[in-house]
Amino acid sequence: MPRPKIPVEDRLEIQELFAYYAWGLNTGDADEVLACFTEDCEFEHLPQGIFRGHEQLRVLLNHLWYDKPGWFVGRQHLASHFVMTPLSEQEMHVKAYAPIVQHNLDYRSNFVFGLASWDNVCTKASGEWLFKSLRVVKWMGDGVPWVGEDRARISAPTRPLI
Repeated sequence: MPRPKIPVEDRLEIQELFAYYAWGLNTGDADEVLACFTEDCEFEHLPQGIFRGHEQLRVLLNHLWYDKPGWFVGRQHLASHFVMTPLSEQEMHVKAYAPIVQHNLDYRSNFVFGLASWDNVCTKASGEWLFKSLRVVKWMGDGVPWVGEDRARISAPTRPLI
């Protein structure tokens, strides 16, 4: 099946949308984050749940940023390897990798916080590309994307996490 040809302008605007979202998310700028979403957006962030609309999205942001002081400051969500599939003239399904690195303020050290990917629908109904839905897929346990055969997996012994 041939890959869809996405107009360069649309591709760049969508990638820039991810950049604005990440900058807002990583710097605690709720208005910048909300500006990236439609009013009727849906945001899935487990284990917290599914949040609909700007008001609920603010609840999620408040939880992520402030319920665990020192936990979120210094994070960088890095969007890359965009795979875009047109759903219509005004909607695009977008997958992207989302590794998360973090600078720990107390220890002044950097580390990989986690690996994830995004599974989103963007819409241009308002004249600019915005997130209609955003789904975070955390790479934990069986949550690691794999479409190959299961024989590639191993059954390693588990150990307690430190």
